[in-house]
This record gives sequence, C-alpha cells and structure tokens, in this order.
Amino acid sequence: MSRSLRALFFSLPLTLPLAFGTGVAQAQDYGYDEVERQQELLGVWYEIREGNAQRGDTRAMFDVGMANYVGRGTDVDYDAALHWFARAADDDHAGAHYYLGFMFAAGRGTAADGDKALEHYTRSAELGYADAQYWLGSHYARNDQSHSEALEWLGKAAQQGQVSAKYYYGFLHERGQGTSPDPAEAARWYTKAAERGDRNSQIGLGRLHQNGQGVERDLVEAYVWYSLAEDNERIEAVKTRMNQRDLDLAQSRLDEQSSEIQRAAAR
Repeated sequence: MSRSLRALFFSLPLTLPLAFGTGVAQAQDYGYDEVERQQELLGVWYEIREGNAQRGDTRAMFDVGMANYVGRGTDVDYDAALHWFARAADDDHAGAHYYLGFMFAAGRGTAADGDKALEHYTRSAELGYADAQYWLGSHYARNDQSHSEALEWLGKAAQQGQVSAKYYYGFLHERGQGTSPDPAEAARWYTKAAERGDRNSQIGLGRLHQNGQGVERDLVEAYVWYSLAEDNERIEAVKTRMNQRDLDLAQSRLDEQSSEIQRAAAR
C-alpha cells in the first residue's frame, strides 16, 4: 500500500461512508473514478482491520468477519467470515454469536446445524443482542415450545427498540400466549411499532380500534391505521360504516400520522 494512499485513508472519517463528498464528475476531473477510489479505500480499511484482528482485537475480528461475509474491502468468503466470527465469539462478542447462529442455520461456510445455530443465537441473546433476542423469542413462539420464554425474549428485544419484536410482543398479549390476554397492552406495543412503520402492527392497531378491544372503539382511527398499512379490504369494510364527516377527519389524521412516521424514519 503506498504512503500517499495510507495518508489519504487516515485523513478520512473512520466510518467510511459510501460517498466521500466529491461527486463522480469531480472525481473524474482529478483523474480517477470515484467508485474505484472508494474500493481502494475500503481495501485499505480491510487491511488495517485484519491486522488488528490478527493481533487479538475482538471488535476487529468481528469487522473482518462482516467484511468477508458481505464483500466489503475484500471478496465474499464465507469460510473466512465463519473463522473470524468464531474467533470473536470466543471472546463473547454478541454480534459474532448472532452471525454464527445465522450461518449455522443457513449452512453458509459450514454444514447446516440447527443445534449450533440455537446455541449461538441463545448466547447472543443472553449478551443482550436485540436481533438475537427477537429471533429466539419468535423461534419459541413459532414452535409452540414455550410461550413464556417467547414472551420473555421478545419483551427484552422490544424494550431495546426492535420493531418486529414490539409487534410480536403485542401479538402475544392480544392472544394471551405466555400471559393473560391483555388487549390494552397489545395496543400499547402495536402503537410503538406502528409509529415506526410496521405494517403488521398498523393492521393490529386498526383491528383493536375497529372492535374496541383495549382501546375505545374508533372507526376513524381504524381507517387511519388500515390506510397506513394499505390494507384495502379492511379499509373498505370500515369505510362502509363511516359518514363523510368521519372520512374527512380520517384523512386529516392520516396525513398527520404519515408525516409523523416519516419524521420518525428520518431520525
């Protein structure tokens, strides 16, 4: 690696965004192609992180594993990804355990092994990794193995802000799986996920408002949430029971809620 390229790398933000602020046309004016230049810089980044990983830096081990998994600064290499994730997992890196779980489940870089996948997902969840907690909770819920364990892990992931977990956690409360039926608690969690754009939660919240379960019966709110979910069949079913005043109010609320969701997505 040339000194000039290394110096340029260290002058840039460590986050290595995909675009470095110079347009492609400007980049070509300087005599190089922007995309090609970015790939060079990612290669430098990979070289440095790999060196750190070889010296025992756990976070670098995980970064190198991810780089090999997605082809960032190097070619896609599932065998190498598995190796570095395993090295990081030996130091109890939660993300490394999660990706090992996925690779064993999918049979990438190794033979598929459901037991090992579950072992790594579980350890990742125990270390507080929200996506692993969601996976583990939904695994227990899908297989009817233990609704109480499903509720526990989905609740942990939901508390950390994992949107799909918020929906699933609300769903278990609505159905009374692993707990007593509690549509009010379901509505609370559906709302949290629906406001982040989760379609299943928007439908669930619309259903609760339509039937007056856990919340006041409100066809206007039902219409709003069904509309956000683009559930045309339910929209038409509610619409037939609304007058023009209700529809005008619903459209106003829909516009407001759409703006709120867009602002939340931008944060």
